[in-house]
Amino acid sequence: MLSQTSEPSAAAAPPSSTGLTVEERRHLLAWVDAARTGGIDATEDLRLRPWPVPIAAAVIGVFRTGEVMAAWLVVGQNGLWTVVAVTEGSVLATRPTLAEALAVIHRPPSGSGHAG
Repeated sequence: MLSQTSEPSAAAAPPSSTGLTVEERRHLLAWVDAARTGGIDATEDLRLRPWPVPIAAAVIGVFRTGEVMAAWLVVGQNGLWTVVAVTEGSVLATRPTLAEALAVIHRPPSGSGHAG
């Protein structure tokens, strides 16, 4: 799971080793908390796992409660975020922000404070 660390307060901080900005990491943590009610259990940075080719993109696995394989992959590269349904092997959507991509999987109720 992506873990929260001490973060600088600058909103435009550079990407971390996960490939996410500070704001994106904060949003992801808040999103997971809100998505638990929808059966989402965890997210994991999959970028550093062994891949057949070098991976420069951010690759986030999104797991359902009780599942050992990610149900979705959220891949960020070149300023876009793509959501892939793993078992179906299909691309669900490509969005300009991580927040919009995560909303494809689970949209927290409005007024929850977890928007973009």
